[in-house]
Amino acid sequence: MRAALARWALVVAGFFLFGNLYAPQPLLPALERGWGAAAGAAGPGMSAPMLGILLGSLLWPRLGLRSGASLALGAAGVGLFGLLGAFAGGPWVWAGWRLAQGLALAAVPGTAFSLLPRLFGSRAALATGWVVAANTLGGALGRAAAGWLAAVYGPGAALAWLSLPLLTLALALWPLPGRPARREVAVRLEAWPLFLLGAALLFSNLFVANLLPYRLEAAGVGLAGIGAVYLAYAGGTAGALLVGPAVGRWGERGAGLLALGLAAAGAVLLGRWPFAGFALMLAGIFALHALGGAAAGRWGAGVSGAYVSAYYLGGALAGAAYPAFTGRPFAIAVLLVLALYAVTALLLPRALAPARSRGR
Repeated sequence: MRAALARWALVVAGFFLFGNLYAPQPLLPALERGWGAAAGAAGPGMSAPMLGILLGSLLWPRLGLRSGASLALGAAGVGLFGLLGAFAGGPWVWAGWRLAQGLALAAVPGTAFSLLPRLFGSRAALATGWVVAANTLGGALGRAAAGWLAAVYGPGAALAWLSLPLLTLALALWPLPGRPARREVAVRLEAWPLFLLGAALLFSNLFVANLLPYRLEAAGVGLAGIGAVYLAYAGGTAGALLVGPAVGRWGERGAGLLALGLAAAGAVLLGRWPFAGFALMLAGIFALHALGGAAAGRWGAGVSGAYVSAYYLGGALAGAAYPAFTGRPFAIAVLLVLALYAVTALLLPRALAPARSRGR
């Protein structure tokens, strides 16, 4: 019974982890008012966890901890530092706790995916799909719940409530067996278009997601309504699920151009219909991410790891860039995203090309 609980705790871990990580997005203007800070002051706190994930992904494998211990410590760290950050007195203190959250969260994804074949056997591929879906759904519902809770209890209390389940989850993860594999892998610099693609995808995702609450609040939308707009992340799940049929019909590059078209169309619609535009944009982004991840996998573990690192680096850059746009017309941000998609269109043929000889 305890082993079964731990196994399913692994599947749902991403739901609570990514829900907590992204929960502050709809609350950014409200958090800044509570600190008495200027619009955009929360930017470092939105970059910090992405940098933490990058640094932590280098640190955790070197510790040689048992898988259950890594997962439990990671989940507990995200919960504890999220709880402390909820009551931070200013943006830079909050950014410090958010950096610590990213460092803790980095313990989970790689360890979790390496455990799935051992825990689920022939159903490992199915379990992988469950984990990815839980990550995406958790991010959507975490943002929405933050808005709803903040409307009743205030932003700090909302973030605190969303941190508490992780402390219980850590206890359920502790019994998991095994140790992650430790191996050195080479990064192929020829795959640079793929790395730029990954960075562009999370940058455009979080750049818009960070700016939306300012746009919506200016339009008179309350905290609960702002949080509900982030349910558009369900569009990301739909986009990823459509990749297989699209590749079968149009090929990988054709599917990539279709996904890019969806993302660009969504960006155009953002100004007038934020929910529909954001959902369409995310459908394209997550479809491209699925294609990029598959292409990285063909290159091998080194390129795959570098692709994930570039993806999160793009998210960190989004947190650094969006404060400069908080006081400007939202159309300028949309034009920046569309320009980025134009560059992405030029990268696609090389980014999704079959892996070249790897010296095998």
